[in-house]
Amino acid sequence: MKKKLLYDILFFALGIILICLVYEVFSLIKQDKYYFPGLEQVFKDFFKLLGRSNTYLSIFRTILNLVIAIAISFVAATIFAIIAYRFIGFYKTMRPLMALLRTMPIIIVINVIWFLLAMKHKNLVLYFSVFSVLFPIIYEAIYQSLISIDKQYIDAYKLYSNLKPIIIFRVYIPLAFESFKSSLINSIGLGIKIALSVEFIIGIKDTLGYLIQRNINGYSGFSMTYAYLIILVIVSALLELLPLLIGFIYKKIKYREREIILED
Repeated sequence: MKKKLLYDILFFALGIILICLVYEVFSLIKQDKYYFPGLEQVFKDFFKLLGRSNTYLSIFRTILNLVIAIAISFVAATIFAIIAYRFIGFYKTMRPLMALLRTMPIIIVINVIWFLLAMKHKNLVLYFSVFSVLFPIIYEAIYQSLISIDKQYIDAYKLYSNLKPIIIFRVYIPLAFESFKSSLINSIGLGIKIALSVEFIIGIKDTLGYLIQRNINGYSGFSMTYAYLIILVIVSALLELLPLLIGFIYKKIKYREREIILED
C-alpha cells in the first residue's frame, strides 16, 4: 500500500513537470507575455493565493457544491438503475432520455436550467447541470455492474437466507463495488469541470470558478488564472483519493467481518 502510494506521488509529480514543459513549449511558440506570463510569475501568484483566506473559502464552497451534486447524482442513478435492473421495460423506456442527456452540450444545459429557474438559485443551476451530465453515466455504469453479476452467486446465497436486505449487502454491493468506485473517480473529474463551468458562466460568488472569471483580464489576470489552475489540479488529485480511501475502509471492514466469522 505504501509502495503504491509513493509511486502515485512520484507519477503525479512527473505529471506536474510535464504540464510545466507543455506550458513552456506554448510560451515559446506564442512568445506573448499577455497570454503566457513566465512560470516564475505564475508560481509567485500561486503562493500568494495560498496566503489568502478567501482562496480556502472558495475551494471549500466549490468542493461542497461538487459533493452535493455528485451525491444527488449517485443516489438518483442508483435508484433508477435498480428499477431498470428489475424491470427491463423501464430500462428500454429510459434509453432515449439517457442518450439525450449524454449528447446535449453542457452550455445548452446550463442556459436551459438557468432559464427554467428564472435566473435565480445559482447553486441549483450547478446541481442540476452536474446531475444532467453525471446521472446517465453513473446510471449506465451501475446498471451494467448489476446485470453482470452471476446469478449463481445470488441463488447460492438464497440457500442461506431469503432476506433481500442481506442479499443486497452480502452479494450485490460487494460484487458491484469496484464499478461504484470507478464511477465515483470518473464523476469527480468530470463533475469538477462542469461545476467550474457553471461557476464561471453564471458567476456563483465565493467559488473557484468565480475567482477565475474575476481574474482573467489583463496580464496579472492570466497569471492568476494559471495559478488557480494549479490549485484545481491539487484539489482534483486530493478528491480522487476519496474513492480509494473508501475502498480501503471497505476492504478493512470486509476483512474484519471474515475474521469474526472464522472466530465463531
